[in-house]
Amino acid sequence: MADLLEGLIQIKALTHSITRLERWVAEAPAETHRTVAALLERLVEAERAYARDGLGLAVEGAAGGPTSPMDAFRRMRQANLAVLEACSADALGRRVDWPGRPGTSVADLVAIMLAHDTERIGEIRRCVENARRAGG
Repeated sequence: MADLLEGLIQIKALTHSITRLERWVAEAPAETHRTVAALLERLVEAERAYARDGLGLAVEGAAGGPTSPMDAFRRMRQANLAVLEACSADALGRRVDWPGRPGTSVADLVAIMLAHDTERIGEIRRCVENARRAGG
């Protein structure tokens, strides 16, 4: 029961990652756009891997057409969230093939996703704040 509750809380946090990321991207000064875009691309690639390798989604269908990295991330994350939010406790315990981590469950993958979000969004935030300090 505790694992299910923890998983649900983490899935909710993954939903909030979209708005947190949108905020920092919108506030990014022009001189940070290249760095922010590179970090967004890393998030998009990770999201594709979560979909393909962890959740078994057809990545091409979830990705849509050519868009900005922020739009691509949002679309991929929403597709992944749709799968995760529909998971039962048994489904969260299902094993997935995650590179370098044998015995990974869907719930473990959710924790991996959240940790990656925290790291990348933190990098974007620091980039934006450093640029503000340098310019102001």
